[in-house]
Amino acid sequence: MKHPENRRVLLVDDMATIHEDFRKILTPTAPAADLDDDEMILFGAPTGTTSRGFDLDSAYQGAEALDKVQASLLANQPYAMAFIDMRMPPGWDGVETVERLWQVDPALQIVFCTAFSDYSWPEVLARLDVRDRLLILKKPFDAIEVYQFANALTTKWDMTRQAEERTRELSNANIIIQNSPVILYRLRGEPSFPLIYISHNITKFGHDPAALLASPSWANTLIDPADQAKVGEAMARILAKDVEGASIEFRLRTGDGSLCTVENRYIPVRDRDGRLIEVEGIIIDITERKAAEEKIALLARTDGLTGLANRATFVERLSQAFAAAQRGATPFAILYLDLDKFKPVNDTFGHAVGDLLLQEVARRLRNCIRQSDLVARLGGDEFAVLQGEVSEPANAGVLAQNIQTALALPYLLNGNEVSISVSIGICAYGRGTPHADAMLVQADLALYRSKGECGNQYRFHSEELDHEVLDRVTLAVDLKKAIDRDELDLEYQPQVEISSRKIIGMEALVRWHHPTRGYLAPNVFIPIAERTGAIVALGQWVLDRACRQLRLWRDEGIMLPLIAVNLSLHQIKAGQKLVRDVKETLAKWGLAPSDLEFDVTEATLAQLRWAQNDTLPQLRELGVKIAIDDFGSEYSSFDYVRAFGVNHLKIAQSYVNSSTQDPRSAATIRAIVNFARDVGIDVIAQGVETEQQETLLFSASSTSKAQGFHFSKAVGVARAGELLRQGCVTLNRHDQSSDKSITAVMATLDAR
Repeated sequence: MKHPENRRVLLVDDMATIHEDFRKILTPTAPAADLDDDEMILFGAPTGTTSRGFDLDSAYQGAEALDKVQASLLANQPYAMAFIDMRMPPGWDGVETVERLWQVDPALQIVFCTAFSDYSWPEVLARLDVRDRLLILKKPFDAIEVYQFANALTTKWDMTRQAEERTRELSNANIIIQNSPVILYRLRGEPSFPLIYISHNITKFGHDPAALLASPSWANTLIDPADQAKVGEAMARILAKDVEGASIEFRLRTGDGSLCTVENRYIPVRDRDGRLIEVEGIIIDITERKAAEEKIALLARTDGLTGLANRATFVERLSQAFAAAQRGATPFAILYLDLDKFKPVNDTFGHAVGDLLLQEVARRLRNCIRQSDLVARLGGDEFAVLQGEVSEPANAGVLAQNIQTALALPYLLNGNEVSISVSIGICAYGRGTPHADAMLVQADLALYRSKGECGNQYRFHSEELDHEVLDRVTLAVDLKKAIDRDELDLEYQPQVEISSRKIIGMEALVRWHHPTRGYLAPNVFIPIAERTGAIVALGQWVLDRACRQLRLWRDEGIMLPLIAVNLSLHQIKAGQKLVRDVKETLAKWGLAPSDLEFDVTEATLAQLRWAQNDTLPQLRELGVKIAIDDFGSEYSSFDYVRAFGVNHLKIAQSYVNSSTQDPRSAATIRAIVNFARDVGIDVIAQGVETEQQETLLFSASSTSKAQGFHFSKAVGVARAGELLRQGCVTLNRHDQSSDKSITAVMATLDAR
């Protein structure tokens, strides 16, 4: 049954300019036929009106508003909602005004408009019977938000009139949550992130909460397949201990198979040691907002000459990126560009050629960026790039280099060959940045510094960052050449059986002998390799060299049971390529799959569980062994053992280091050893450095295995061969000093 719509809105504010602004937003003077299309998108077929404008009435004080509300009720034309300012001197303030209005019209929907308040929000909530009738709009206002508030609340007023019983139920606070536009949920902080709670209003999207809670593939049910990868990346960010939250937009699948756009905010819940216990999530339906944004995008503000975004669009996108980064989204960077020697081109060949040059520069800039980035012409020969997903400033430095290379190539314009260069100023997002405009100013200052140093270069907003990024970028370039230049080498660390000191395996560890920087520790170049993607080629090189060396030892009559190699997330994501490379490498060197073990960290396994990557199960099916590296350092979930068919648990060095001093660490080691024995897998303790640590491990299990400096550091191939010929590790010296702490710890464990 159709009912007349109530689009009556009352604005209560003591400033005339505010009334003018609201009138422009809510009662446009031009015909509003295009708004009919908006309403069709946002709410379905119109309910009997031809215009989506509002009947806006004004009051400048609370008392005047009360008179108008009373008069509207007498005329049987009540207001559906009211925007009310919090401060309106010299009369009633916003809270008192609402109290008096609700005395005569309890159904009136209220939006508080405020920048500052004489009350704390707990005081406001305690004083007013809020229920579902009060929302808050922070100043400065956004036109879309004002329109959406008015649209949503007037529609809600109509729906409330048609369902009075449901409105009474909404007075219960729990039902408010269930019927709010926000969906709340919780995930258990385990690798597969099982769903343990979801609010009832998911039924609005055609899903049964109980069915979702019972389903291990709940994420596949809710998330559009095209967005599952980026949602997985957001979940991966949550796993990092220093992340306070993350925000992402994705398309949610409804029960009937249609899609709606939602914003998803993750909030990790950790224990005092930083371990992930749960993930709390908030899903907000932003379909209406997106539809409005797409409507506005039809009138997108672009640069008429180049077709790029103009300054206004760039600033708007910058503000959005800044707000998203503050909510936990991936950081970003601004690149501010100014063409060198553009004026001589204009002066020599004329403005027509200058315009052609700007158009060609725009085309080359588009080819340098990703689809998710934004390039804009700010005016004249100035351009800007908004680079998203900048995990570190060096990413922006790489893009700046690519842009400089692309723009430096000659241009053939109307038969004239032209050459230019570009100066670039960069500002990367940081937590301390006060607002988006400040980033643009800092990028401009960096550009000024670049131009002042003869141009044709890029500079960051701080000299310290200049040197740091240049160093990382240079090192990344050198790393790509290191394999061909034979600068890499492998060292081998024995894995031993504690009771006999017999060597039962070797872990291959890569080392880099840089031609100018000398020996570089893995913690210097491995993170760079992972960020640049060079880790895939590096990992294949390590695999090939390690298998080759095992073959050479076997040919010498040295029967080493297995060789262990570290495996990164990037390699595993290569999927079938990795499986194929492993098969080909093993065949090349005549080795069995069981001769090879891959060490994978807990953090990597957690991300694989979420992404449902099946590469490791394929390797296990092939016969390759899998070990969980640094077990206990992240999530300590035995679920990995079942999920990936793990052969070894490598106890994290942090537990081993504290085991002789901390009974809890020692108890944890014993629990891990007992669990592994029960399920029939081996345990290797990492980073064993003292005799006391060795003794404690032996007390936990006489079959314990270990590796660490106490037995041998990682050594070159020659020394590794000598150790293997001996068959066991002989310690040169032992720590003979008495250690009362080990006695105390073992006594504590024995008493349990």
